[in-house]
Amino acid sequence: AVAAANSGRKSLVFDPYPLVVDPNQPDRLSLTPDRKDYGLVITALENLPKMSEITSVGFSEVKKRVDAVDELAFPLLQWIISSNRCHIVKLPEEKQLISMSTPHQYLLVSSPPAKEAAFRAAVRKHGSTFAFHGSSIENWHSIMRVGLVNASGTKLQVNGAAYGKGIYLSPHSSTSFGYSTRSQHRKKAQSKSAGSKRFLESTALTCIALCEVVTAPVLRKEGSIWV
Repeated sequence: AVAAANSGRKSLVFDPYPLVVDPNQPDRLSLTPDRKDYGLVITALENLPKMSEITSVGFSEVKKRVDAVDELAFPLLQWIISSNRCHIVKLPEEKQLISMSTPHQYLLVSSPPAKEAAFRAAVRKHGSTFAFHGSSIENWHSIMRVGLVNASGTKLQVNGAAYGKGIYLSPHSSTSFGYSTRSQHRKKAQSKSAGSKRFLESTALTCIALCEVVTAPVLRKEGSIWV
C-alpha cells in the first residue's frame, strides 16, 4: 500500500482505494473512492509503526500507540488487512526454490471458491505447470486484492506487448525479476538494510510470483516469455 500510494501512477495502481469510516463521526467517511485524498492516506501510512513492532505486541496495544499519533492510521491498517483477500502460507524449507536465494518464500491463494473450483476443473482437463510473474512493488497492492489482470492496451500497461495481449510470465525467475524494476537506488537502499529484520522493514522490496498456469491451447510460449 505504501509503494502504491506514493507512486507517480497512484491514480491507477492504488486500486482499490480505501473505504474508511471517520473514527469520531461514524456517519462520515474519512477515506472514500468518491473523494480520493492520497495525502491523507500517505500521512496515515507514515504514522503506522514498523512491521516488526506491529508483530511484537498485541493488536490492542498497536491500536493504543497508533491512536495517540493519528486516529485514522489504525482504521486504515484494518482496511489494508481486511481488504487483502489472499491467504499466505510460508513454504516449508524442503519446498523452497534454492535459486531464489531467500527464505522468504510463500504460497499465496487468492481466488474465491467459485473461481478456484473453475481453475481446478481446467487443470484436470488441460494439466498445469508453473511460471514466474514479475511486477513493480507498487502494483502488488492491487494484485493481492484484485488478482493478475490483462493490462495490455490499457492505461495500466507499462511494458511492451511484443508477443500479443495477455498476462506475461516466464519459466525463468531471472526474466521475471527484470520486470520487477530493481533500480540501482533500490539495490543501494537494500544493501544498507542488514540483519534478520530487513524483510519486514526494507523500503527496497522487489517481488515476483510463482504462478500455477493451466496448460491450455491458448497459452503461448515464446522461449523465455509465456503469454
